[in-house]
Amino acid sequence: MRFLPYAALVAPSLLPRSYGFQLSPSSPQRTLAMRNNPSQLFSSVAEESSMGTTAQEQQSTTPTTSNKPPAQPDMQAYSNGYKTAFTEVSCSLSSPSYGTLPSDLIGTYYKSGPAMFSAGSLPPPKNSLVKPRQPPVPDGEDASRMVLHPFEGDGAVLAITFHGGKTTEDEGESEEPIVDTTGKVTARFRYVRTNAFTNERKKGKKLYTGMESTRNTASSVGNDLPLPFNRHHLLPGLNKMRKNTSNTRAVYFGKKLLSLWSGGLPYKLDSLALSTDGRTQLGGVVKKEAASMGAKAVIDAKKNRILFFGIDEEAGSSQLNLFEFNAKFQAIQDNDGKVQVPLPGLAMIYDFAVTDNYAVFVQPVLKVNKMQYMMSKEPGKTISLEGESSLVHIVARPGSKNAGGMKTLEIPYDGVPDANLQFINAYEEEDGTIIFDAIRSDGTQSRGSSSSSNTQWPWASTLANFQSMTSTKSLWRYKVHPQKGFISKDCISNDQLYFGVVNSNISGQKHRYVYAAIGAMGEDVAPPQGITKFDLDSNTQESWFPEAYEFCGEPMYAQRRGDDSEDGGYILSTLFNGKDESSDMIVFKANDVKSGPIARIPIGIAVPHGYHGCFASTDDANWTYEEIERRAKLSDKMETRGSMWNEVKSDFSGLGLRFDDMEEYFGDMM
Repeated sequence: MRFLPYAALVAPSLLPRSYGFQLSPSSPQRTLAMRNNPSQLFSSVAEESSMGTTAQEQQSTTPTTSNKPPAQPDMQAYSNGYKTAFTEVSCSLSSPSYGTLPSDLIGTYYKSGPAMFSAGSLPPPKNSLVKPRQPPVPDGEDASRMVLHPFEGDGAVLAITFHGGKTTEDEGESEEPIVDTTGKVTARFRYVRTNAFTNERKKGKKLYTGMESTRNTASSVGNDLPLPFNRHHLLPGLNKMRKNTSNTRAVYFGKKLLSLWSGGLPYKLDSLALSTDGRTQLGGVVKKEAASMGAKAVIDAKKNRILFFGIDEEAGSSQLNLFEFNAKFQAIQDNDGKVQVPLPGLAMIYDFAVTDNYAVFVQPVLKVNKMQYMMSKEPGKTISLEGESSLVHIVARPGSKNAGGMKTLEIPYDGVPDANLQFINAYEEEDGTIIFDAIRSDGTQSRGSSSSSNTQWPWASTLANFQSMTSTKSLWRYKVHPQKGFISKDCISNDQLYFGVVNSNISGQKHRYVYAAIGAMGEDVAPPQGITKFDLDSNTQESWFPEAYEFCGEPMYAQRRGDDSEDGGYILSTLFNGKDESSDMIVFKANDVKSGPIARIPIGIAVPHGYHGCFASTDDANWTYEEIERRAKLSDKMETRGSMWNEVKSDFSGLGLRFDDMEEYFGDMM
């Protein structure tokens, strides 16, 4: 299906017309042209670049790459990315197997995602005082322990610290052996010890089944891959129906690392060892322990602030809670860093974007079965998407002039609800127009029929099975004119896209480039496999694809030290090899994605496909290998002793408490 551009006044009938821009199929850099001629990886770095690579650092190992994107992806290989990770990585120093890491790539990459699909199956440490009642089992061996959708898997976080050209010797004299980390990374991979994870691990069985009837309900968007529209049970609060898996997004800001999930509180993790400190109410700003928080945080790089949101969901009306914090992770002084606004009906919102003055939300209209809402609150039985215009809410940020003020407009309806949008970025133009780009899902075009057979592991082992579970996804630009009451939307690309991002340094500001994971079959539904880059000024696109059995995750922009341009840094992504069941970290030049990775670094284990992450380029995220190793050893020691420090609910307790944590409580008194 080719979406048409729409533009209309909100009140009158919709008036279709060509508005904005679309990529021209005749463009010499259009995706289809690039598909037939993707660049290969070379056996060595071709030249001494301006990005810090030296000839002495080059390596000669040549990875296998495809000359063109596969006609069809290897779906058995893709399906292998939905296998439980039975081991963790405490602290591992790795070197590139191909290429060279630039000396000016410095900082820490984080990524979150579900990694346990057979409940309670992480083996305890050998000397642990706490043993599970039932031992871990391989995926598929005990159907009663398998989750029915990858999104229900317990969350784990991957961390990769890029040391650049820095060595331990730069830190001064030390009695400890010096580890040369030049051109290397330190990898960690650890499960988030949520209360639910710990309970199931102790008993060695699945305890939380509140979403199973929903997962067995035929609904392509509701049970979409990779991220479903139905993400949590509708029973509010802390209960067995709503399992907080903490598996959707990792965010680092103000020296703090959080793991997010839609429907519950974030979990605070130790930034170095990834050990779990417990649920956090963000320094007491979130008043209720049972609060339903969103799985998205947006950093305003210009003001050096971070924003979160939560929704108090009710069938008749809901309440949006918007929070804003300064660089020290303290609520800003204006309005105590919080605004609350009412929303019509049951608001199921999972994403948002920010501009200089506003936060932007899109709310699809839902039909609510009131009897089911009273009786079961199971999403699959209770709610369904209405075939009508979704609502865009423009909410003034807590620190803005009209804090808490909200303007609501209807998005022109073209036969597809604007539901489950994945926001990429938003910004304001001088005339007050708000522009945002998003990946849009269309569940009306899914092939086949979603059925209970699709809930059985292994998931997506055939292309037909994947297509029956996955909506078409395309890139759109929305323009909102709050004063004129006018909204337009234009399709930028109909390629199957996932996980769109921009350079985080321009979050909330006008952007030129968008990076995303892309399927290898053009507009046909296929899993995320390659990396693509859109130039929205020149209306061009370039892409790179790996082998048929390899699959990229979310691209993440990493700033290059000393460079302030929009695409002068690097693009990072995980690459899952479904044939060997292994994972690499791959590094691209952001201004030359089509030429492929300049380096590949083995992670050491098979990391499941996963969702969202971040890259922390600040000096406080540039730890030495020794610092990480010490913290990791302490974390492992605590767990071996069977300490339950990770179950407490206080904001900053247990392992990982650092001086910077106290700033949240004592602020400027320190």
